[in-house]
Amino acid sequence: MTAASALHREDRFDLEPEPVPFTVRASQKVHGGLALGSAMVAVGFATSASSSPTGVLRWIAAAAFAVLALVCARALTVGDMLVADDVGIRLRIGSEWIGTRWEDIDQVTVLKRRHLLDDGRIAVHLQDPGPILGAMPSSTRKTTDANRRLTGSSLAVPFGLTARPSNGEVVQALHMLADARCPVREQL
Repeated sequence: MTAASALHREDRFDLEPEPVPFTVRASQKVHGGLALGSAMVAVGFATSASSSPTGVLRWIAAAAFAVLALVCARALTVGDMLVADDVGIRLRIGSEWIGTRWEDIDQVTVLKRRHLLDDGRIAVHLQDPGPILGAMPSSTRKTTDANRRLTGSSLAVPFGLTARPSNGEVVQALHMLADARCPVREQL
């Protein structure tokens, strides 16, 4: 008989699993495909362009697709957009990280994806958003103001086709991490 087998079954197996950190990351496959495709289209337009009036339009199209390729390539360098762990939630808005503890959150609402082309959303509603939002730089504050007008919450992160959650059961994962410190609700 070994020491491990002498223990009661409850002592050998942890009945409460440790909460695993939850993340939302930009989809590398989607952004990589878009960057490569738009770069190829930009090169195609640029090689067929000339100085004629229609050629100028092709140069404009080439420039637009090149900009799209750069934006998608930049998205490849972006890491996590949202990180939730047993301490709280951190969101990246632009290049700034905004973090708060679970105790300071009024509620978290999750809008699930309804179909393949629809994005879901995780919105964090703070009990007192003033100090956190007031400490942000003005460029980040403009983004959070636009978020509030579009989604009803200053701190919101989409997930879906271009951003992937680490766990498909978003509500359950966040609920386990919040551990009754704040409600996590599914928005219908």
